Amino acid sequence: MASNMWEQTAAMAKQHEQQGGAWLKLANDGDTAVVVFLGEPYPREVVFLDNKFVPFDEALKAQGQKPSLRVALNVAVYGTREVKVMEQAVTFFNTLMELRAKYGLERWAFEVKRRGAAKDTKTTYSILPDRQLTPEEMAAFQSLQQHDLPKLYAAEAAGAASGASPAGAPSAKASEPVDVKLAQAMATALKGLPREAVDRFLQKFAVQRIRDIPASKGELARAYVDSLVAEYSAESVADVDPFGP
Repeated sequence: MASNMWEQTAAMAKQHEQQGGAWLKLANDGDTAVVVFLGEPYPREVVFLDNKFVPFDEALKAQGQKPSLRVALNVAVYGTREVKVMEQAVTFFNTLMELRAKYGLERWAFEVKRRGAAKDTKTTYSILPDRQLTPEEMAAFQSLQQHDLPKLYAAEAAGAASGASPAGAPSAKASEPVDVKLAQAMATALKGLPREAVDRFLQKFAVQRIRDIPASKGELARAYVDSLVAEYSAESVADVDPFGP
């Protein structure tokens, strides 16, 4: 029993690490996630500068920089159905293409495992089929609201271009509350969902009221509300008794 609780608690800790933000985080060697791949890939040519990937452009080309390919994908965490964004190198994508041809991505949940310590430039990621989805699970996962990947990257680039605040200080925009109309729209959508969904939303963004969400997280909050609506709508459809009155 004790061993079981250690394993359960470790699994819960991993789930909480994944909450908040759009990105799937596998930060340390051996970290794993079981995910379902959704939608289309979003490829980008980038250069690794100052410990981050930046879009490859003519200026970097003139400097003699060589681009590498990074591919972003929408994935749903199997246990929670939260939709995250995973970005990987071309070698991972090539493996995914092979799995897609052999298994069909929409029919399976896959285990992705990190092999490499934090900040290790030689880190790789393995990917293996974990479990086959039932028809009901397939329908539920494919109905989830996905992140608009071009829009997400454009917003990130715009934030970088506007200049980050010094050493951990929040930017002026980050401290502003979310747009009133957006807050009202999210509130209206959440009112139609079970209390459990509302609690998940508030916990994810660490707020007590929808209007307390900062403007910088408005788009992510809206996308998460959409995913909750899709998730609970799918569950409602699945619960309908086709032979009922």
